[in-house]
Formats: sequence, structure tokens, C-alpha cells
Amino acid sequence: MPEPRFFERRPDPPPAKVNAITLTVTGTLVWAVATAAVAALIVAGAVDAALLDVCFAGLAMGVLAIGWGYVHERRARRSRAEPRTEPRQ
Repeated sequence: MPEPRFFERRPDPPPAKVNAITLTVTGTLVWAVATAAVAALIVAGAVDAALLDVCFAGLAMGVLAIGWGYVHERRARRSRAEPRTEPRQ
């Protein structure tokens, strides 16, 4: 039986290819649905109004993350583009 190699370092896996904008828009939409549900529960008197602050925080972070995603994607596209070879004047 071969001896197990518990502490042997394996090569790192390649980075995952994800679309940051799609991911954050989906998460923000989930927070929007949660906000509507919590608002309905507050009107019904079933939950405390403090839960709405949590939903608003999730929405705010989602909007900030969408902005970050657009900047990140634009920079990635710019770095993949061909470098300009214009002569300097």
C-alpha cells in the first residue's frame, strides 16, 4: 500500500472565470426581493422595522459592487486590447 502524502503541495488551480457584473446584479435583485418581503411583513406587524435596515445595507452594497464590476470589466478589456503604437509628437 502506498504511503499517503498529506503535506505535499499540489499546484494551484486556475482562477475561476466569473462575470462579476452578473453575479452582483443577481445578488442585488435578491436583496430587492428581500426588501419587499420584509416591508410587507412590517406592514403586517410580523417583524421589527430594524430588519429593513439590513435589507437597505444589502442593496447599497450591491449597487456599489455593480459599480466596481463595471470598472473591473472595463479595465480588464482595456488590458486585453492591443497596445497603441501611435508616434509621440
